[in-house]
Amino acid sequence: MSSTGMLTSNSLAVKLWGTEDWVNPGQRVAFGHMFSRGSVFYAEELEGQRARGDQITYDYTGKLTGIPIGEGGTLDGNEEALDLGYFTMAINITRIGVLNPNDDTIEQQRTMVAFPERTRKIIPQRHMELIDASVFNQLAGFNPTSYTQNGTTWSGTNKLFVQGHNTPVAPSTNRIIRANAAATDQALTSSDKMTLDIIDYALEKIDTSDQPIKRLADDTFDLYISPEQYVDLKQDTTGKIQWFNIELAKITGGKSNELETNMFDTMPKAGIYSNVNIYVAPRVAYGQRSDTSAVITTVRRAVLVGKDALTYASPFGRPDEKSPLKYFSQLKDYDYFKGLEGRLIYGLKKTVASNSEDIGVMVISTYAAAHS
Repeated sequence: MSSTGMLTSNSLAVKLWGTEDWVNPGQRVAFGHMFSRGSVFYAEELEGQRARGDQITYDYTGKLTGIPIGEGGTLDGNEEALDLGYFTMAINITRIGVLNPNDDTIEQQRTMVAFPERTRKIIPQRHMELIDASVFNQLAGFNPTSYTQNGTTWSGTNKLFVQGHNTPVAPSTNRIIRANAAATDQALTSSDKMTLDIIDYALEKIDTSDQPIKRLADDTFDLYISPEQYVDLKQDTTGKIQWFNIELAKITGGKSNELETNMFDTMPKAGIYSNVNIYVAPRVAYGQRSDTSAVITTVRRAVLVGKDALTYASPFGRPDEKSPLKYFSQLKDYDYFKGLEGRLIYGLKKTVASNSEDIGVMVISTYAAAHS
């Protein structure tokens, strides 16, 4: 027996562009917020149907560091060579599909759940979960042997779906700081929690670096911490400067405070300290053992980001202008079943050149166990 096929490659297959379903969940995760803040560099070279290729390479020139020649000296033979490096990022495909009974079926008749409507909402939410995880895994240089997040265990090549289709690169030498100067993530103990003190130390490390991180347009940095680190920060009683005392002073001074509200521009916000906006994000990466690459679920790698900390590319366009998610539908079994695919072609990677420190991120690693 033969049946007529309707594959997604068939010109008669229905193809849609989604907008609303993408935008709504995109406003509630860190990726959209980072994009609007300038922490994500968009690679225009890979946008559009005429753009071809699955990888892009940028050059990066380091600053000059030699000693100049003064009066009476000879420059000939004492010139410097350009410090040329590069940054390479790949793009690939993420496909998510759901198959449902169609409208005129007994299964749809039996329930008030509208299968097509529910599917159109749940597919982009799943895509945004994966991109959000990719954002923090890339920024933190988190690449364990396997780990579980949001109910799914990722290992082997499947990890690329939560890594932006690029293998994360470990933090460069001067772009990671740990509470109480711990040498490794596995050395962090329950005494090494998130405090405002460690933010000061991170800023000091940035300012004294030969390659400082560029601040965002409003001359601030953004720090993303996990919910566990947020609780630790609010309840800290050991730091030289304490979050609670700062917020209490705001109340007594008649100013707005984060004791009562913690939302800013769709992102939960713990406050601002020393020109650092502190946001709360549930998918901030876990810690990672330096010897076995195993995940440490009692440690979180918060990330302090500036301009162009990440690079993003998609032939489907900028996520702040139109949906970078493309839908395809397919009918099966005499139209009894209808499948819907949400297809995304993109790449996401921490911006780091072969001859430089990480361009726009400082990792802050602390003990961060759940409190419940």
